Amino acid sequence: MLKLQMLKFYKKEVVIVQMRQGNIQIGEYQLFCRVAGVGNETVVLMHGIPTNSFIWMPIIQQLATQCRVIAPDLLGYGLSDRVPRAEYEKLSLPHQAEYMIKLLDYFGIQKAHFVGHDLGGGIAQILAVKYPERVASFVVTDGVTFSNWPLGRVMALRYPTAPEFEPSPTYIERFLRTGTYHQELITPDLISALVAPYNHPGGAEELQTASFALEHHQTQDIVPELPNIKVKASFIWGQHDPFLPAYWGYRLNETVPNSTFTIIPQAGHFCMIDNPLLVTEELYKHMNASASINQKMTTNRVG
Repeated sequence: MLKLQMLKFYKKEVVIVQMRQGNIQIGEYQLFCRVAGVGNETVVLMHGIPTNSFIWMPIIQQLATQCRVIAPDLLGYGLSDRVPRAEYEKLSLPHQAEYMIKLLDYFGIQKAHFVGHDLGGGIAQILAVKYPERVASFVVTDGVTFSNWPLGRVMALRYPTAPEFEPSPTYIERFLRTGTYHQELITPDLISALVAPYNHPGGAEELQTASFALEHHQTQDIVPELPNIKVKASFIWGQHDPFLPAYWGYRLNETVPNSTFTIIPQAGHFCMIDNPLLVTEELYKHMNASASINQKMTTNRVG
């Protein structure tokens, strides 16, 4: 059940945004989900490892003033259900893409704009290739693509040989701090929201299980199909991303038609933390450009 929460933020004047959050049933699993805003357009925000939908809170508050925003915790992450270690393949990016389609079905939504960070960026690409009829457009922010992943520090979770590789709250906080350019923006609430889901006796195994599901072929296999994507695509990268350098956004931009590539200055891997206003501005630009492209596609079909 989704529970109502009031969000308040300042943009020249105080803006009150209603947000509902709670569990929804997606097949055999429950996914924790944040839903805010109203409008004709729906944006689905997808996170990566080792984070959850809370990472998108600054963006949710901005986007929800003009459109509907859905930010789920992916299966195996945050407050969503876990899977047994033996079933870790259910956490692969292709399976996560399937859950996102079921999420649209749950809310009765035919098409959405998908925005994916880190692993979420890989999911967005899979959705655009495998489910084009459900994708209005997509955005990748500092995302996995081609064969640029899993990161060494993520693979190290599988077989930790030193304390810094142990799947623990300390690992998650260190990951966050390394990937954020403006350290002063890392608040206790942010750290707590990312750490708490794994801060229990079984948490280390849960994080390890998620890492086992990640293999680069999940995005590499769809590379030949990327040039065939018809919808608007945007690639947004932090200038100082230490994990997935901006080169990969450039590669995507060179490969995917109808795409743009933007560097967020003075931002790291977590550009939505480092500069949420600029990221939101780029998302609005993307959606406006998407509407123009979709209109042309519709006109051409009618003609």
